Amino acid sequence: MKQYLNKISLVRLIADLSVVAFTYILSIYIVQPDAFLNNFKSKFFLLIILLFVWLFSGTSNKLYGDHRIKPGFSLEIYKTLKGIFILALTVVVVSYFSYLFLPTNFVLIYTILLVVCFSTEKYIINRFVMFLRQQGYNLRHVIVLGCGSSATQFKELITNNPHLGYDVIGYFDDECDDEDLGPYLGKMSEVGSFISKNKVNEVIVATPGITITEIEQITNMVDKAGIRIRIIPDFHFQFYNRYEFKQFGNIPTVSLRKEPLEETHNKFTKRTFDIVFSLFVLVFICSWLFPTIALIIKMGSKGPILFKQKRLGRDRKEFWCLKFRSMYVNRDSDAKMATKGDSRITPIGRILRKTSLDEFPQFWNVLVGDMSIVGPRPHMTIQNAQYQEIINNYLVRQLIKPGITGWAQVNGYRGEIETEQDIKNRVSYDIWYLENWSFFLDVKIIYLTVWNIFKGEEKAY
Repeated sequence: MKQYLNKISLVRLIADLSVVAFTYILSIYIVQPDAFLNNFKSKFFLLIILLFVWLFSGTSNKLYGDHRIKPGFSLEIYKTLKGIFILALTVVVVSYFSYLFLPTNFVLIYTILLVVCFSTEKYIINRFVMFLRQQGYNLRHVIVLGCGSSATQFKELITNNPHLGYDVIGYFDDECDDEDLGPYLGKMSEVGSFISKNKVNEVIVATPGITITEIEQITNMVDKAGIRIRIIPDFHFQFYNRYEFKQFGNIPTVSLRKEPLEETHNKFTKRTFDIVFSLFVLVFICSWLFPTIALIIKMGSKGPILFKQKRLGRDRKEFWCLKFRSMYVNRDSDAKMATKGDSRITPIGRILRKTSLDEFPQFWNVLVGDMSIVGPRPHMTIQNAQYQEIINNYLVRQLIKPGITGWAQVNGYRGEIETEQDIKNRVSYDIWYLENWSFFLDVKIIYLTVWNIFKGEEKAY
């Protein structure tokens, strides 16, 4: 067996920092070929800041973490794009406050070069790592303790994903003898002797029904040899990738649902974006749009300009959801949702609903903290009571703030709910969003929402 090399992460980091520096220098040369060395100290200062920003964002984003645990070239590119966005923002902010007035096209050119160079660099490095592993380098040699469904799933994962860089030497078990798992190495009592004489990097414990005492015995034996140990819990197949371990004080707990928005930095990011975005819309759009729409609503029908209705928010707290009134005043507004060809909708209301302009007052709900720009759409009180009886996990969507738009809406589940399957699909999309939130997912949903408005939506009525 060839020796395991633990230098890939360092190579990735050095290569990334080199790309940051190279593209920065190249961009300056492109936009200022005749004044390349002008303001040299300021330009060099900005370069140092960019290198530190990339180092900080890359490490905090776990870009240089263990690629074997969370593999995938697409995931690496996604994290890289997030870092590029932060770099571009840093250039704008630092150059403004330091009075380093670079040409207006510098940020665009720098961003494009970063995307091109990073994509090329990461592709080359990933191919190089794959080549090393095919030659027997950069592999982690592991043994599996146990012979059951967990051991089988682990072996299939390693076999189907050679980029993980694992080599399963064989397995130990007291009773089972399964050739599909690889070479049978002996009974559990023989593990200590084997790892002391052979090159083993990790021990995977996948023994069904293993007790705490047995885990302690195995851990002591493996620790004595200075080898890493991982334990696959029996219950993992019941929840697939949904669960994660969290520390509650000094007590380890298992959360059966991933919730990125429970992390403080993610809450801060989402709330900051909500405030900035809603303020921008209220000041630069709603300041002139509201009076115009208000006048047209008043001229078209009797009644208030705004329609207020109690909706369920985060943690099942009620709030007043605001909309431009798009219907004639009626008694069914709190009991019956709008349907296609609904006679209650006013002529101007049809336009407002088709263009989603009726939702714009909800930017005030976002600013005061009742809602978010993106999240599950809030339903009427009577609907909440009805859907709770149909769907067991319906209220899971209330673990986060409701939104003006959402993942379900951009996937076609907006407006009228005609069948039971419609609401089940909507809840499924909402829960997926809760479990997979990211800042760039919010940006994607906002883009798709705007695109759908211009494209036209069948259920926008």
